[in-house]
Amino acid sequence: MHNPRVVITGVGLITPLGDTPEALWRALLAGATAVRDWPDLAAAGFRGTRACRIANFAADPLRRGRALAIAAAEQAVQHAALTLPENSGVFMGSTIGESTAFERAAEGATEGKSIDLSDHRVPSFTSGVRQRFGLNGPQQSLATACTAGNYAVGSALAALRAGRCEVALAGAAEPFSRLSQVGFSRARAMAADVCRPFDARRSGMLLGEGAAVFVLERADAAQRRGATPLAEVVALGLSCDAYHPTAPQPDGLGMRAAMQAAIDAAAISSADIDWVNTHGSGTRASDAAEAKALHGLFGADMPSISGSKGALGHALGAASAIELALCVLGLQHQTLPPTPGHEQPDAEGGIACTRAPLARRLRWVMNNAFAFGGLNSALLLRAWEA
Repeated sequence: MHNPRVVITGVGLITPLGDTPEALWRALLAGATAVRDWPDLAAAGFRGTRACRIANFAADPLRRGRALAIAAAEQAVQHAALTLPENSGVFMGSTIGESTAFERAAEGATEGKSIDLSDHRVPSFTSGVRQRFGLNGPQQSLATACTAGNYAVGSALAALRAGRCEVALAGAAEPFSRLSQVGFSRARAMAADVCRPFDARRSGMLLGEGAAVFVLERADAAQRRGATPLAEVVALGLSCDAYHPTAPQPDGLGMRAAMQAAIDAAAISSADIDWVNTHGSGTRASDAAEAKALHGLFGADMPSISGSKGALGHALGAASAIELALCVLGLQHQTLPPTPGHEQPDAEGGIACTRAPLARRLRWVMNNAFAFGGLNSALLLRAWEA
């Protein structure tokens, strides 16, 4: 049975480097970075005070994630120039949900009142977007850590192909988490200065925050209403190696399996991939495993490789959604973005990433995202061709 084609017609995002897709794209191509020291973290006694946070987004601290999700969704709908049908679906991912609410609940109370955490978990982002637009279609919340954005878009793809909804809003949001800042620091996974994806000197990650949401439609419906598709969503490949609660499988076979699954589902070959937007967290173990996975899959025919966490930090559940937005922009501009922090690959088995904007023909792009627990994902986009 032929799968209906599904396209992205709207993109909305809020990040530390820009609060629109084009603003982020310009900043990234110009070599900007959102990494900075945060006085509030220093005052609170945090060992690590560097992060990529959004400085100009006002929201209730206990509802910051939901506010980010709604703001990105509003932007995406406006970008798509679409009045959402009531049966539109909502598919949202995150890692923690409202981290600040959990932190304050652990302290006992806020403003003299206890916190009911049932409305601060990941589903609160999904319900917030659904309520904002008055939607009654299918909804799903994906708490799959750093793969959540890919999972959400893949779930929307499946729902649209199955005819469960006419339009879908899909993406992920993650507010900055002090809990994660402490946890990753104690796990010695944090960089002291900058995040250097796939660089021989890499020493760890830096945390980020943000949200990205996409409007997805069946291609035939989008064309009937005169919309211009931005990219086609083709396939999501998944695997779970369950190697370790936090460490990746060192040989990268689980990561490679997810990439191969996406390629098989799209009925193409690895040689068709023009660009891989990597997970590239900047940690020693994860980048080494991903490099082995890439070498094992592509061999001598390595496509162009990039990663953005050196500029944006690791936004956890929102990371793959934000990075997918960069994939859409790259296809639109037929340009590869640079990889901030990457200068010198490992001497043995390393991966050379883009170091400056590179104009080239791009048709197929793969967006990688990997998470604790061995969750591996690879989402395939194709440049729109009628």
